[in-house]
Amino acid sequence: MNSSAGPDGIPAKFLINTKDSIATPLKLILRKSLDEGKIPDLFKLAYVTPIHKGGSKLKPEQYRPVSLTSHVMKIFERVIKRNIMKHLIEQNLINPGQHGFVPGRSTKTQLLQHYCDIFETLSEGTRIDTIFLDFAKAFDKVDHDILLQKVAKHKIKGKIGLWLQEFLNSRKYRVVANGEMSDVQDVLSGVPQGTVLAAVLFIIMISDVDENVKSSIVRLFADDTRISRKITSEEDKVLLQKDLNVIYDWANKNLMKFNENKFEQMSHGEAKTLKLNHIKHNRE
Repeated sequence: MNSSAGPDGIPAKFLINTKDSIATPLKLILRKSLDEGKIPDLFKLAYVTPIHKGGSKLKPEQYRPVSLTSHVMKIFERVIKRNIMKHLIEQNLINPGQHGFVPGRSTKTQLLQHYCDIFETLSEGTRIDTIFLDFAKAFDKVDHDILLQKVAKHKIKGKIGLWLQEFLNSRKYRVVANGEMSDVQDVLSGVPQGTVLAAVLFIIMISDVDENVKSSIVRLFADDTRISRKITSEEDKVLLQKDLNVIYDWANKNLMKFNENKFEQMSHGEAKTLKLNHIKHNRE
């Protein structure tokens, strides 16, 4: 836990030192919050500090926002997250190509699957093309209405479904820098940064990104997306392009965009009768 006090003024150290005494009261508060579908405003407020990443300090894009939220709320979120993940796993609702924020999966499992695709293709003496995509400000651009529709589609309803709606609704933030604090501002989109639930909400949001992909393989780590296909004919190149178009159509429909500066294409293997195909992105 971050040792600094969140917007509610309660530091993590206090919660750790008094855990035996406050466990039951916190349980009662969470139960009441779930029963009534209400969350205190302070639990939905974030303090955002801009951290310089390097380069010019005069350029806003050279800063990374770091959000600090209530530590008490994070305890509640862990309980909710545990229930949501249990439901998603038991109901087999997690995209099998998603390796981010999923128990038993990681960057290593994603790479191993990708390597297996490559080695299988090489053993056949053919070629595999892979397109690497990255969403622009993915976590910040999530539309709340679309996300809540997908939460319901994943059969997360009842008290937890209503509680998640309250969790996303009317969130606020204040910028903290150089000992100064801005006025309170509204959060208009995005999964709430600095929260425990942000990751699981995002994988729900992106879970159907490959729903209409017909013949290519899609692997994900959170928002990092790669789409691969064996290339043995000119038709395969056309089909890969069509599937890439499907991914871009999904992004447009879901009000998200790809970072065009991070678009990459890579080929493995040989296909002597085929020239490297020019993949068009952003529906050129």
